Amino acid sequence: MTNGHAATDTLAGTGDAWFQALVDLSPDTIFVICDGYHVFANARGLRLLGARTIADLQDRPAIEFMHPDYRDPGAARMRSLTAEGEPLEYVEEKLVRLDGGVVDIEAAGTPLEFQGRPAALIVAREITARKRAEAELAAAQRRFHAAFENAPTGMAILDAKGSVTEANPALEALLAEPATSIVGKPYWEWVDVTDRYRARSGFHALASGELDSSRGDLRFRRSDGAEAWVHVCLAALADSGSYVVHLSDVTAAKTAEQELTQQARMDPLTELPNRATLLAHLDRALDTRMGEVAVLFLDLDGFKQINDGYGHAAGDELLRSMGRRLRGAIRSEDIVGRLGGDEFVAVLTGADCERRAQGLTTRIRDVVRQPVPLAVGEVTVDVSVGVAVGTGTSYDAKGLLAAADSAMYRAKTARHASKSSVAGA
Repeated sequence: MTNGHAATDTLAGTGDAWFQALVDLSPDTIFVICDGYHVFANARGLRLLGARTIADLQDRPAIEFMHPDYRDPGAARMRSLTAEGEPLEYVEEKLVRLDGGVVDIEAAGTPLEFQGRPAALIVAREITARKRAEAELAAAQRRFHAAFENAPTGMAILDAKGSVTEANPALEALLAEPATSIVGKPYWEWVDVTDRYRARSGFHALASGELDSSRGDLRFRRSDGAEAWVHVCLAALADSGSYVVHLSDVTAAKTAEQELTQQARMDPLTELPNRATLLAHLDRALDTRMGEVAVLFLDLDGFKQINDGYGHAAGDELLRSMGRRLRGAIRSEDIVGRLGGDEFVAVLTGADCERRAQGLTTRIRDVVRQPVPLAVGEVTVDVSVGVAVGTGTSYDAKGLLAAADSAMYRAKTARHASKSSVAGA
């Protein structure tokens, strides 16, 4: 078998001077195969197959250096090169090194003569790292799509404009829409109009690079008309020009949160605003309005006797009835709430609030004095009302409430004194 130097000399001697330069300067692997054996390999080719000299490669046919999966098509290509003189365009193959390691290559070939016999010049480059990266990417994509399809939460892939290109089954269930109806539309198509601007702005901030991710709770309208609270999390898919959006139904959590907020703000018995809410409202009214604010402090007369005589259930029933009557007695822009016990407060705002407070006092007395049907029978109560009017420059919320309380106490004391003098007469 011809050694490597002799092969180089032989090839150069054919008059192909370019070949010597190619051997010396090419960053690619170069083999010459004749009669089925390697007769030349440049230094890069020897390293590729784990050999020190060309002799290390000549104890077995060149085809045996190909991976078994590639030997049949490789043998056919070699026959085409040497017997038929057909050049070989770049193809991908696998070679087996002397130490048993497998390397990926892409190779091209051209026919030539070697010592008067047909041979093949093979130029190859190793692509093992690239193939490994491609395999890892393909595996990652398979894992992503498996997770995408089987995720318990809604997921969608968006293009650069925010339109859905893929939708998973969980998103179909969340929106009550088949994927065919979701794809092609911006994901905010289903966002309630009150939140749609926030949805678009969040996506555009992400797409422009202002944000790394965008998230928030948005109200969605399903195709069946149902409303759902959805936690939306948007992020870019690396170097793809696409985006992934996760959509989790948080309706139950939002409902519980709203119920807790409602409980914190409302009196559970009468479903009127509680003391904290009344004070906060009064504080805002005094803070933000230049005009006057009127406070009516109400105390039910006769409630204790009914509560003690008929029991707490009857007392609670009476308070609920009074709450409904008081709510119906005021304007929608005003507020009435329960401080606690049998004490209620109404807050009126506006330029004519003092005049309206006097009229409301009369109306409240009329509605409270109406008989109240309870489970234990019909009962009646009366009410003492104290009115205080002020502005933010003269009172804070607690101060104006205390002034109304003092006015109520004076009114109650005067009524009791009047009743006592009538009784004494």
